Amino acid sequence: MTDIDVRLTNCFRAVFPNVSAEKIAAANPETVPGWDSIATATLLSLVSEEFEIPIDFEIVETLNSFGRIRDYVLSQNSA
Repeated sequence: MTDIDVRLTNCFRAVFPNVSAEKIAAANPETVPGWDSIATATLLSLVSEEFEIPIDFEIVETLNSFGRIRDYVLSQNSA
C-alpha cells in the first residue's frame, strides 16, 4: 500500500467508520451504506485538504469510488 493509499484510506475511514480498511479499496455508493451526496461532499473536502488539491466541481459526480478518487489524486499530484 502506497502513502497515497494509506492517506486516502484514512479519509474514507473518517467518513465511513463502519467500513473495514480491507473493504475500502472497493468502496463505492453501492457497496457502502450511507454513501450519499453529503458523504460525498464531506469525503471530497477531506481529500482536498489532505492532499492539498482542488476538487473540480464539474467532475464531482465521477468521483464515486475509492479507485476513481485515487486516480484523481494521482493525476493532481503529477500535474
